[in-house]
Amino acid sequence: MYLEVISKLISESLLSLYPVFVKNIDLPIHLQLWSRFITYIVITGFFVDWGFIAKSLFSKNGLLLSIITIVHVYTSYRGFQLLESGIAYSLFYTYPIMILLAAGEPVNALMFLAIIGVILLSNDNSGSPKSINPDGEKESDEKETFDNTPSFPYEGYIMIALAAITEAIIYFIVRSIKTTNNWNHLFLSYFAGTFLFSFIGLKDIAKITLTSTLSISLFINAIIGLCGYLLRFYATTRLSPAIYAPLSYVGIVMAYVYGFIFNQEQITMQKVIGTLCILIAIFQRKS
Repeated sequence: MYLEVISKLISESLLSLYPVFVKNIDLPIHLQLWSRFITYIVITGFFVDWGFIAKSLFSKNGLLLSIITIVHVYTSYRGFQLLESGIAYSLFYTYPIMILLAAGEPVNALMFLAIIGVILLSNDNSGSPKSINPDGEKESDEKETFDNTPSFPYEGYIMIALAAITEAIIYFIVRSIKTTNNWNHLFLSYFAGTFLFSFIGLKDIAKITLTSTLSISLFINAIIGLCGYLLRFYATTRLSPAIYAPLSYVGIVMAYVYGFIFNQEQITMQKVIGTLCILIAIFQRKS
């Protein structure tokens, strides 16, 4: 079980870089999404079991996984764009609680301590140089980037809530698709979205060059995202919900570490207390 736990911890450390990446790379959201989907589908194509893919691609679970993944990736990216990185990731990480509830696992007082930690973290934006208020309006001057203006009040919070819900749904769909080759799960997840975002961004994609921002986005997705999700799916199919869900909170801690390193987000006492609440819940749950 140690390998599965280590895989989960590494995956969370990699994937918690996404809020920083999405907020700081100067690309329209549809091109960010295309770079992720095309990278995943091309690389996984070398490692999948094509017989299994042919059988599963248009099955009920295969289609559902592909469609839910489109919704999940869009809503998470949109939320990461509109909210401060640490806050967005903290709110997103309510999804393990959703997994536990849906799986019928007992939710004890320690898990509520984790929820308190998430609330404390998500309500502390005093140290953020790029904070956004609940109405989605910027509270401080920052460089204008693509798509960083909300379309309606609380859009960022709604997007992150949807991202958390769809992440929990993906967990159960992946477990229902029985295969020991986790590349198969990745290919099925990103198949439909690859065609959708290729069609949407066709004109921009045709202009790509080796040194363009889009090329950089492709490279980052290949290294961070693909490895992160492969390890996550590996852990998903091998760990019980009671172990998998608490380990997911490590991503919150790493998101704040990356926020401090890359976005100069200050570490406040409220963030420290919130993080400790989550860590206590994680380790007590494992023991």
